Amino acid sequence: MSLRPVSARWFELLTTRDDLTVAVETLARTGRVELETQSGIEARFTMPDLHQRMEEYSRLSDRYHAYWPKIELDTASAPGSPVRIVDGALKQLRAWVHDAAAVVQDLEAQLGEQHDLILLSEMLGSQQDSELDYSLLTNAGPVMFASVFVLPPDSKLKTLPGSLLIMRTQTARHDFILAVGPGDDLDALSTDLSIVKGRRLVTPKWLHGDRDAALEQIDDHLSGIEKQLDQLHEKLTVLTERHQLSKALGDIRRMDWFMTHIKSLAVSENFAWLTGWTSDLDGNQINAALTRNNIRSLVHFPQAPEDCQPPMVMKNPWWAQPFELFANLLGTPSQNEADPSRVLAVMVPLLFGYMFGDVGQGLVILLAGILLQRRWPIAKLLVVNGFAAMIFGFVFGSVFGSENVISPLWVHPIEQPLPVLMVPLAGGVVILLLGLMLNAAESWWQGKFVRWLQVEAAIVVLYASLIASYFWPGSLYISLLALIWYLIGSVLQSPHAMLKTIAASVGSLLENLFQLLINTISFVRVGAFALAHAGLSMAFYTMASATNSMILSFLILLIGNIIIILLEGLVVTIQTTRLILFEFFIRFLRGTGRMFRPLTAPTDTSDTRRTT
Repeated sequence: MSLRPVSARWFELLTTRDDLTVAVETLARTGRVELETQSGIEARFTMPDLHQRMEEYSRLSDRYHAYWPKIELDTASAPGSPVRIVDGALKQLRAWVHDAAAVVQDLEAQLGEQHDLILLSEMLGSQQDSELDYSLLTNAGPVMFASVFVLPPDSKLKTLPGSLLIMRTQTARHDFILAVGPGDDLDALSTDLSIVKGRRLVTPKWLHGDRDAALEQIDDHLSGIEKQLDQLHEKLTVLTERHQLSKALGDIRRMDWFMTHIKSLAVSENFAWLTGWTSDLDGNQINAALTRNNIRSLVHFPQAPEDCQPPMVMKNPWWAQPFELFANLLGTPSQNEADPSRVLAVMVPLLFGYMFGDVGQGLVILLAGILLQRRWPIAKLLVVNGFAAMIFGFVFGSVFGSENVISPLWVHPIEQPLPVLMVPLAGGVVILLLGLMLNAAESWWQGKFVRWLQVEAAIVVLYASLIASYFWPGSLYISLLALIWYLIGSVLQSPHAMLKTIAASVGSLLENLFQLLINTISFVRVGAFALAHAGLSMAFYTMASATNSMILSFLILLIGNIIIILLEGLVVTIQTTRLILFEFFIRFLRGTGRMFRPLTAPTDTSDTRRTT
C-alpha cells in the first residue's frame, strides 16, 4: 500500500483543426485531462469572429430561450472548425426564428389574455353578493369609463382620487380595484398603482350580464384559449424538429463552452496541438475515447517541461476518497509527501465515534448520510462516522441517551470517567507517533533520511521513552541515551561553532518536546467530549423520566435527541477536524503540491441562455 500521491502525466496531442473542438470535448468527458499550454509557443488560437457570432446568439436567446427545447450534445455529429459549426447552427436558428416569430407572438398574446381572464375570474369569484351588470362596464363611454386594476395583497395605497367611483375586492393572493370615472383620472390612477406593482387588466368587450353569467363566459373563453395554446405549441414542436433546433443549440453550447475553457492553443492552418496533464497514467482511457469518436489524432507522453509543476493525483481506493477532504484543507500533498487519506479512513471514525457514542443517534447520522450522499458526496463521511458512533454506542451501552436498554461492552462513561479519559490519551500518543513515522518516510523519499536519523529520530525515541517512563521508570535511561544521540546528531549537522550549535539544539529540543506533550494532552478532550455527550444525554433522559405524562416524556426525549444530534454532532465534527489538522498533520504534511483539476465537459441543460 503506497501512501504517496502520484504526479499526473504530461501528454501532447496532435489533431486536425476541424477535429479540434470535438477532441477537446472528448478529452473533457473522460474527466482525466487538465489542459496547460506549454510556454514558448507563439502561435495562439484566437476566435474574434466567433465572439461576434455568439453575441448574435445571445440576443436571440434573450428573446426566445423560453420557447427552445432541451439541447442535444452529440460530439460525433459536430466536425469542423468552431466558426463553421457556429455558422451552421446560427443558420438553423435564424430559419427557426423566421418561421416561429409569428407563432411565438400569438402564443404570448394568448398567454397574456389567459392570465388576465384568470385574474378576472378570481375577482368575480369573491364578489358573492354583487348584482352589477358587467355589460355596463365594458360598454362605458365616451365620458365615463371603467377599468379593473390588480395589486399584490395588502398593498399600501395612497388616497384614491375623489373623482372616481371605487369598488375594492380582496382575495388571498391579490387586491382588485374596480374604478369608474373620467379616462384621464383612470390613467393617472394606473400610473400611481404601478408604483406599488399594480397594473390595469384588459376587460374583454364580450363580457356581459351578472356575475354568474360573466364567470361562465370567462370559463368558455379559457377553454378556447387552452385549445389554441395546444395548437400553437404543436406548431412550435413541428418547427423545432424541422429546423433541428436541439442539435443547433447543442452545437452553440459546445462552442460557448469551448470559448470559456480554451483561452489559447498552438495551431497552424490545418493542425492544432493540445498539451497538458492527465490522470490516465497508462493513456488507455484517452486513446480509447479518441478512437471511439473517430478523431484523427496522435497522442504521446513525453517528459514534462521543466518549467511546469505537475498536479498530483490521489490514488486512493473508494473507501478512502471521501477523506481526501482533510488533506485538501491544508493543501495538496506533493510527490514526496504522504497522502494520509487511508489512515484517516480509520482515524476519523474512531475519534468521532468515541466522542459521539450512541447506537440510536449514530443510526440517525448514518441514515442521513445515506440519503444525502448522492447530492453532497461529502455526506459519505456521515455514513462512516454514524456507523462508528453506533459501534461505540454498544461499547458505552447508550441508545438515544438511555443507558438502560443495553449493557455496555466496556463502561458507562458517567460511572467510570477516568478510563474514558485515559484511553484517548494513549490513542493520542499512537497518533502522534504515526505522524512522526510518516515524517520519517517523507525524509526517505526526499533523500534526507540520514539527517532524520541523526536528529529527528532521537526526538521520537526521547518522546516515546518519556511517555513509557510513567509505566516503566527504567525507560529514563533510554531517554538519556536519546538525548546524547540528539546532541551528537545536531553537532554532526553543524560541526562549526559547537557550543552555539548545542545551545540552539537544546532550545529546539525543549520546544519540540513541549509541543509534543501539549499535543498529547490535547487528546484528553476526546474523552472529555465523550463524557459531555453522555452527560447531556443523561440530562434529557432524566428530565423525561421525571414526568408522568408519556406524551411529554416522548417530546422531551425527541427534542433532546434532535438537539444532541445537531449541536453535539457539529461540535464533535469540529473537534475531530481540529485534532487531525493541528495535532496530526503538523508532524508531516506541508501541502506543497498542486491539485489536479480536470477539464469539465459541457452539460445538457434546459436553460439555453449563455453561461459566460
